Amino acid sequence: MPDYTGRDLDLRGLRRGAFVIVGGIVCALGAAALMLRGQAPAANTPPRPFAGKAPLLQPAPQPDRAAYFEEKRRATQTYGWVDRQAGIARIPLDEAMRLMAAKGAR
Repeated sequence: MPDYTGRDLDLRGLRRGAFVIVGGIVCALGAAALMLRGQAPAANTPPRPFAGKAPLLQPAPQPDRAAYFEEKRRATQTYGWVDRQAGIARIPLDEAMRLMAAKGAR
């Protein structure tokens, strides 16, 4: 029957294996450091820091946003000319969908 009390362990072999593992880790770290030192900066690194002016921000963009959505609502819910000379007009979106559905049902 084997003895599991620890007297049959080969400590010299364990020590040698631990040194091999630690040496491998040290070699891998050294090789990585040498590789990184020889590399150029990353491709997405800017050549110099941005020196332009900061963008001007609106202090209250809500009125412009409301006017934009009102313009789009008016364009999709009213009749009007896109190009009168070319004969291109716009119709409300609901009317256009009703006409297309009726055209497709035939």
